[in-house]
Amino acid sequence: MAILRVKKLDYLGASLITGLLLPLVMRYSTPSNLQLQIAQEKQQLISELMEKNNFASWIIFVRETSVNPDPILELVAAGDIVWESAFIFLKTKEGVHKTALVGNYDAEAEKKKGLWDEVIGYKEGISEPLLEIIEKANPETIAINYSLDDVIADGISHGMFLKLSNILSQYVERFVSAAPMIRSLRGIKTPTEVELITKACELTEEINTRVTQMLSLGMTELEIQELYYEEMNKEGVKEAWQRVSCPSVNAGPEKELGHLGPSELKIKKGHTLHNDFGVKLNGYCSDIQRMWFFGKEEEVPEELMHAYETVHEAITKAAEYIKPGLTGYSVDKIARDHVIIRGYEEYGHALGHQLGTEAHDGGVLLGPLWERYGDIPKGEIEEGNVFTLELHVNTKNYGTVSLEENVVITKEGCRFLVPRQEKFIFVTI
Repeated sequence: MAILRVKKLDYLGASLITGLLLPLVMRYSTPSNLQLQIAQEKQQLISELMEKNNFASWIIFVRETSVNPDPILELVAAGDIVWESAFIFLKTKEGVHKTALVGNYDAEAEKKKGLWDEVIGYKEGISEPLLEIIEKANPETIAINYSLDDVIADGISHGMFLKLSNILSQYVERFVSAAPMIRSLRGIKTPTEVELITKACELTEEINTRVTQMLSLGMTELEIQELYYEEMNKEGVKEAWQRVSCPSVNAGPEKELGHLGPSELKIKKGHTLHNDFGVKLNGYCSDIQRMWFFGKEEEVPEELMHAYETVHEAITKAAEYIKPGLTGYSVDKIARDHVIIRGYEEYGHALGHQLGTEAHDGGVLLGPLWERYGDIPKGEIEEGNVFTLELHVNTKNYGTVSLEENVVITKEGCRFLVPRQEKFIFVTI
C-alpha cells in the first residue's frame, strides 16, 4: 500500500519517496545493546562524581519518559519507563547503592538490564516506598535534577518537583541541584560514545565529499540542501538539529550566517559556499562547518584568504590551549582575542559547545561571560568531553568565512575526531 501511495504522490519529488521508505533503513537511534553498554559505562562514574560533589544521594524522578524525558535518564537507565519512577543512588561505606523504584509492570524490564542493585516494583503508588527508602538512609543531601542555566541538568518537570517535595516534605531543605554532577556524567563521553560520535563525524565528511562532486555553477542553496537530504536518506540517518537549517547552506557574499534555511541564491565563480551540517547516527551527533571556493587556489582574493587564515589559526590556538582543568571562558578568550588582533569584530556566539546525543549537548560551554550563558562558561573542562570549535569573521567584499571542528579532550589536550579542514575546498568548473 505504501508503494502505491508514493507513486500517486510522485509530484512531490524523489526525496519524499525516499523519506517515506526511510524507517526501513533508519540508523539514527542507538541500538539497544549499545544503549545498555553506555549506561553500564556511565554508572561506573557515578560513585566518583557523587564523592566529588559531596552528594549523599541522588534521585532521578520521572514518569512517561517517552513523552517527557529527563535528558540524563537514557544514559544511566538505558530506556524509557511508563509509571512514576525514582532511580535512587545512595552513598554507602561500600560504594553507591543503586535502586530502581518503578511501577510493577516496569520492574521486570529493569531487572533484565542488570544495572541495579535492587529493583522494587510498586502497585498502588510510589509515595510510601520512596519515603521509606529515604527515611531508612537519612541522607544529608538529596541531589535533584534542576538547574537555572543548563538545560541538560534541568530534567525534572515542575509538576514532578512539586510531587517529590510533597512526598519528601520533611527532607526538602536537603534538596540540592544535581547539575554539577550531571554536567560531568553527561559530558565525560565513554569510549563507546566517543566511537559513535566519531562515526557520525566520518559520515558527515563522507557526505560532504559526495556532494562536492555534484556541485555546479548556478545551483541554488535550496538545490544543494536537497542533495544533502538525498544522501542522508540513502544512509538512513537524520539531521542533527532542525531540518530547515541542517544543513545550513550559504552561497556567496549576500548571505548572512545564522539559524536560517537556504534560499534561491546561486553558486557563482569566484564566490564561496559554506555549510553547517551534522547527522544523527546511532543516536549520536556530529556538527561540522566547511568552506568551498569556486575557482583555483591562486584565484582566492587576498581579503578572503586573510579571513580564512584568521579563522583557521584561531581554531588552532584554541585546540593547542585546551586541556582538562581549564574553564570554558578561558579557551574562548584565546580564539576571540586572536580574531580581534587580526582586525575583525568578535564573533557573536560561544566558541564551542559539547556534542553527544544532541548537537548542543549541554554542560560546560566554551563561551564568554555573557548573561545569556549564565555560569556555564565558568565550568571545568574534563577529559572525555567532546566539543565543537567554531567561529566566523565577516569580510567587506566576500561575505562570511566560518569553520567548525569536533574535538575530544584528552589527558593533556585534545584530538580532532576527523581530519580538520586545512584550506578551502576548491571546485573548478
